[in-house]
Amino acid sequence: MFLINGLLILAMIFFFVLPITDARTARMKLSVVSSLGVLLAVSVVVPRLMH
Repeated sequence: MFLINGLLILAMIFFFVLPITDARTARMKLSVVSSLGVLLAVSVVVPRLMH
């Protein structure tokens, strides 16, 4: 589980540090970071609910 969460965090950091050159890049960056954030939150919460 730590490996999955670590990979999600690294992917979020990668997309977070990309330069914003135009509006399309900003929308892409925002959507990818937010979707990875939701996926990270779900991957943290769901195993705790299963117990």
